[in-house]
Amino acid sequence: MAIRRRAIAIAAAIFGLGIANPATTAFGADSTPAVNPSPTTQPAESTDAQLRELRAQVQQLVANQKVLEQQLAQATTRPVPIDLAIVQAAEAQTAAAVRADADRRSQLFDMTGETAGYDRDRGFYVSSGDGEFLIHPFVLLQVRNVTESRVGAKSDGTNDTQNGFEIRRFQLGADGNVFTPDLTCRFFVQSSRETGEVTLFDAWVRYRLDHGPWSIEAGQFKAPLDHEQLISDKTQLAADRTYTDDILAKGEAFSEGVMALYDDNGGPLHAKVDFTNGYGVNDVNYEDFPARTANFGLGGRAEYKVFGKWRDYDQFTASEAKEALLVFGAGLDWTESGGSDAIRHVVDAQWDVDHVSLYGAYLGMYTTNNPAEPALPDTYDASFRAQFAYAIPDSKIEPFLRYDYLHLDAGEFGSGTRTTVHEITGGANYYFYGQNARFTLDVSYLPNGAPENDSGNGILANNGKAEWVERGQLQFAL
Repeated sequence: MAIRRRAIAIAAAIFGLGIANPATTAFGADSTPAVNPSPTTQPAESTDAQLRELRAQVQQLVANQKVLEQQLAQATTRPVPIDLAIVQAAEAQTAAAVRADADRRSQLFDMTGETAGYDRDRGFYVSSGDGEFLIHPFVLLQVRNVTESRVGAKSDGTNDTQNGFEIRRFQLGADGNVFTPDLTCRFFVQSSRETGEVTLFDAWVRYRLDHGPWSIEAGQFKAPLDHEQLISDKTQLAADRTYTDDILAKGEAFSEGVMALYDDNGGPLHAKVDFTNGYGVNDVNYEDFPARTANFGLGGRAEYKVFGKWRDYDQFTASEAKEALLVFGAGLDWTESGGSDAIRHVVDAQWDVDHVSLYGAYLGMYTTNNPAEPALPDTYDASFRAQFAYAIPDSKIEPFLRYDYLHLDAGEFGSGTRTTVHEITGGANYYFYGQNARFTLDVSYLPNGAPENDSGNGILANNGKAEWVERGQLQFAL
């Protein structure tokens, strides 16, 4: 605007000289043109002088017009000055509006401070800055090659040897807390190695009461009985659990119900008590026996830590142990199925010291007679397990030995069945990156074979005759 006013003023000045008052500029001071004197009385020299003056004034007007045109051209191309204060105020107002909109959109899940990371013990996680929201997704993949050889198992009396690959486990899930660290949850599913169908395993929510040692849990979870059963698939010592644990403790034994837990913030005592649809009864509805395989289950487990850290108790391997550990545990479960009762009981101990891990357990199951079937007697099954692992210092190799003995009551089988099982297992783990990436190679020898299949462990029934099982497993976990 200032440039425009300047241009107009210049134009006005020029036109004021040469156009606005032509009588003054071209002919003299008066506004009325002068009357030329008679040619007979006007001298010739005077007329020539007037003509020269008039020509000079015209040339000056032309020159002034060119200057005006140049100034107008410059005014149209010269940048207009900008008021920086006004621009900065507009930018600040726009930024404030954008922040307000972002805050409004993020109120559902406020992520401030540290929002994501990776911890070797916990894995990948996403968390809000105040810790009230945290999620830890996880994946477990176990690819296994199995060679199983049974002496004299074929109909013609020759040996039966089978070999193949399988996806022993593919698990996908997540755990964490929501709204508050006192409200935690966990769920995961696993695909069947035979059909690929997905099965729900863990699916529970837990709330800690008044920030204290007591918690309440509801959903589907592992029934608290046996230590080997409770340790995750990721942190087992060998490629899989023992034959004893799979037969008597049902391997992982997920159950539906409610559970009370006691955990005094890392103190020496842990305890759990549960009420369920029955031990190992999962993915069922509310109906009683025989719609489901049991009426109810009632059980619990207590553990006492003499020294060490609880995190080292959640695994059998010696390579991950950070310091010495000694824990004693005991568990009990009573499950009623129709008129029959199954009472499982266990005592166990784990000791880790100087790159060595030792574990031993006794597990028994007493089954009462069903009054509706008087021909079936009461039975008692007994077992013992022991294992040893040594993490070679400054190495990624961990050799191990394991032995389990299982005596199944003969009353549960037909006559002539060998019901005593000895399983001797030896092997080694190679840790590429702790439990998250490892390779396990082990061999199991059963001198008397096995009366029941445990295909998840690579063991097929072979009554009274020797059996060898070799397993090579690559494990990846995130």
